Amino acid sequence: MDSDAQGHPLVDDPIIVLGAPRSGTTYLQSILDRHPAIAMTNEVRLFEWLHRALELTHEAEAVLFERDEFRAHLERELPALVRRYFAGKKPGARWWGDKNPHYAASTATLATIARAFPGARFVHIVRDARAVLASLLNKRHADGTPWISHPEYAHTMIANHLDFAREHGEALAAEQFYELRYEDLVANDEQVARELFDWLGIPFVEEVAAFCRDQASERTSFSGPTSDLQAAGNREAAQTAWSQVAPPPQQRESLRFLAPYLLRYGYETETSVEALIDTLPPAG
Repeated sequence: MDSDAQGHPLVDDPIIVLGAPRSGTTYLQSILDRHPAIAMTNEVRLFEWLHRALELTHEAEAVLFERDEFRAHLERELPALVRRYFAGKKPGARWWGDKNPHYAASTATLATIARAFPGARFVHIVRDARAVLASLLNKRHADGTPWISHPEYAHTMIANHLDFAREHGEALAAEQFYELRYEDLVANDEQVARELFDWLGIPFVEEVAAFCRDQASERTSFSGPTSDLQAAGNREAAQTAWSQVAPPPQQRESLRFLAPYLLRYGYETETSVEALIDTLPPAG
C-alpha cells in the first residue's frame, strides 16, 4: 500500500468507472467522490497513459535493446507510480480511481488495467442507447460545433463501448465487475448508491446520502446535459429524443442496430421493439 500525505494507507487497486459517453459516468463519479475516503478523479485517464506507456516498448524507436527487460521493469514500477499520484489527491482517502468512459473503448486498455492492478474493480454504467445516441448527436463544443457529426460513428461508438465493457466483465470474477443502469440510479439515487457501496465493501456515509437526496430533489448539471434533467431516465423521453436526431428514412435501421443493447439491458423486449419498428416510416 501507498499512503497519502497524512500517512493513511491507500488500497493497492483502483475503482474504474466506465461506460459509453453520455451515460451518466460523471454523475456516478461525483457520487463516489463525495465519500471522504474515496479519491475519484474525473477523466485524468492515467490508466490509458499507463497502457500506452507499456505499448511504446514494442516500438523500436522508443526502446531498441533490452525491450523485454525494460517492459517487465515498467510493469513492476508504473502501478506504484500511478497509485502514489492518487495518494496526494485527497487527504484521508483510502480508496481511489478514475472515471473515463473511453476506458471501454479498447479491450487492450482494459486488459492492461486488470494486469497491472489484479484487484481492480470496474463499475460499468449503462443507459438507454437511444438517449445516448441523441445526447451524442446533440452535444456541442464551446464554439458550437457538434461533438459528433456522423450518426454512423455515434452508433459504432455506443456498440463498441458496450460490447467491450461486457466482454471484459465476463472475463472477470463477479467481485470485480459491477453493472448498473443510469435509469435505475436516477429513479432511486440513494438506494442504488447504497447497493454499489455495499458491493465495493465501502461504508456508506451521510455525505454521499445527502448528495443523492439533493440530486433526487433537484438535479444539477455535471457534464453539459443536452436534455431536460427532470426527465432523466424516462423511456418515452429517450424514444422522442432519438426520433428527433435519427432521420426518418434511417430510423428503422438505427433502431434495429440499437435493439440488441435495448434487449440486453432490459429497456425493450423483442415484442416491444418490433411494435416500435412498425410505427416508423419505411426505410428510404
